[in-house]
Amino acid sequence: MKSQKVYELIKRHHPSMPGQEVVDIINDGVDELCRRTDIYEQSYSQDTVKAQRYYTLDPKIYKILKVTLDEVLLPRLQGQVMIDDDEIVESGSSDTSNAITSISTTSNNRYWYEDLGRIGIVEKVSRAITRSNKTSDYQSVNVVGLLRIKTYSSPTDLTPSNIDTSTVLDGAKGDFGKYIADYGIAHGYRSPDNLNLQQAEYFEARFEKGVKEARKLGRSGYASNGRIMPVDF
Repeated sequence: MKSQKVYELIKRHHPSMPGQEVVDIINDGVDELCRRTDIYEQSYSQDTVKAQRYYTLDPKIYKILKVTLDEVLLPRLQGQVMIDDDEIVESGSSDTSNAITSISTTSNNRYWYEDLGRIGIVEKVSRAITRSNKTSDYQSVNVVGLLRIKTYSSPTDLTPSNIDTSTVLDGAKGDFGKYIADYGIAHGYRSPDNLNLQQAEYFEARFEKGVKEARKLGRSGYASNGRIMPVDF
């Protein structure tokens, strides 16, 4: 469904609601639907930086499906890395033997893991790093290559400037725009300016129906057309 149509459906019930608020509610509804279902797949890509371990994940990402480096699938690292980051010299220490400029070995035995909104890319090298008499076999990836992350996520937010040219959940299989309108209408009926709890509950139930349908579709294992877009992880 076209974004403009969703916008108009919400405004029909709540004509006094400011345009920016309507757009924000549409974005919130899309995020809520995507967060609770597997309806929207998207790929993110960027080049790695030599000897850099962490890359910030886009907050639109809800679940990582797979990670590749130069189109080679990386397994997810099980367990914890003994030494968090060989790019940082141990606090209070003058030992720089494992500082970023000293990484001289490399390995194609590479892994990924999540850490507080970041993705870590490491490679396994025997006894790569020593800190406080502890040794780790994992160091930051020591190569520049194409990092690609396939995810369940939600699309880029709509703005007032593109509301008339865009499609809600463009790229997802199925048309869930009408349920995003239900989300926005229900939200408006819970506002003190237009309070109507009976109407709010009615449209919330319609939105929940959309969530149920999207979950069913997501579990069916359909093939979707995700997007590849450069981002700063």
